Amino acid sequence: MLRNARYGFKTLHNIQKANFGANEKSIKLRMKSVGSIQKITKAMKMVAASKMRADLLRLEQGKEFGIRTVQNVFANESYLQKKRQDAPPAKKSLLVPITSDKGLCGGVNSGIVREIKNMVFANRGAYKIFAIGEKGTTALVRPFPDLLVSSISEIIYPINFTVTSSIAHQITLAAEEEHCDNAIIVYNEFKSAIASIIRKLEIMSRKQFLSTFKHVVRHDTEEPDKDFSQHYYYELYVAGQFYHAMLQNAASEQSARMNAMENASKNAKEMLEKLSLTYNKARQARITMELVEIISGANAL
Repeated sequence: MLRNARYGFKTLHNIQKANFGANEKSIKLRMKSVGSIQKITKAMKMVAASKMRADLLRLEQGKEFGIRTVQNVFANESYLQKKRQDAPPAKKSLLVPITSDKGLCGGVNSGIVREIKNMVFANRGAYKIFAIGEKGTTALVRPFPDLLVSSISEIIYPINFTVTSSIAHQITLAAEEEHCDNAIIVYNEFKSAIASIIRKLEIMSRKQFLSTFKHVVRHDTEEPDKDFSQHYYYELYVAGQFYHAMLQNAASEQSARMNAMENASKNAKEMLEKLSLTYNKARQARITMELVEIISGANAL
């Protein structure tokens, strides 16, 4: 009885076993996967850097295209300045957040979504949303399904003025259908390769623009006729503003993606160094244990 009990007690005793081979194998597999990730992030960084240079060139060449044409017309009209009155506060605004269709670009998309949420939570009934980009649509459709009137994704890049004008036209139509007093474009403004700032660009409604444009007398607006010209100038005004925002956001997206991939490569490198140290320790412990076993066996003989 006692002998059986003693043996039973020994079978319950937990004996620690060193499994060096399995540890080395798992560490080696993890090192291989981290190394593969590092290669991918390095390649993505180079691609993002190349795209960023191209986007910066387009931004430099097109950031002033049509951005202040109509504003300069209004500013140089002395009669308009006398007759112009301050617009009443907007009761309803159409928010247009510009995001990307792809991720892995740092906080450029999350910053835009956070800004939209802060604005809407302050006064939910005063806004409607027209999302640009898959990331913004996905992030806003769940908290604001009743406010998201439309969205556009899979925009062809590099962006050009023709595509931008078409999107701007859809935005103006949505603002008129929802009876919004203005549109607010929320985008990332490129500052440097490591920094961007969230900006808000307010766009006048067609009604407000036409009420202001009727006081334009100095500039030639009679050919073919003033009714046509005022709508043409409004389309140019909206498209120019939106094109500027799209160029800024595209450059900010690529710079953020380049920085994110650079940080990911650095993190993978640091992780590889730690894993290599852990692997060497496990390998040395296995070798030491094998030597101990050989010496112990030799001494026993």
